[in-house]
Amino acid sequence: MRINQASSKRTGTKWAGRRRVVRAGATIGALLLLGGCMTSGRDIYRTSSINQWLTTENADAVVHAMAAKGMMPATIDCRFADTTPGQLAYLSKFTWKRAPTNTRYHWEIGDPTYLASKEVKANRIGLRQVFAKGVRDPATGQKVGCSIWAG
Repeated sequence: MRINQASSKRTGTKWAGRRRVVRAGATIGALLLLGGCMTSGRDIYRTSSINQWLTTENADAVVHAMAAKGMMPATIDCRFADTTPGQLAYLSKFTWKRAPTNTRYHWEIGDPTYLASKEVKANRIGLRQVFAKGVRDPATGQKVGCSIWAG
């Protein structure tokens, strides 16, 4: 089919428009596919830090992965995974922020005595507490705290 741009507006517009729609649809589809692949790591960490409680091992892996992306924990939330006396099982959640250049940080979760000892050590190396939270289990009376130090 020959397009006569001077006199046949209908023919030229109809086919050119369809080509644009097909290309635009393919482009949007490709972007969504690539966007999903590119952000899947970030979405995993966002989900982990907002919707899922992490064990200490999982939290370490997430923190290391986010540090590689230039992020650091902004806040931490903690709770007991197991309140059986003698069982030290905690869960944590994080929110993230862009880490300033040359910033060091450290996070811990545990009973208040343990956190106090970690705070002394953090202060010795120049880190200051930037976030802390304490939780008490109403059934057992046990306490757990979580803190972030940065410097």
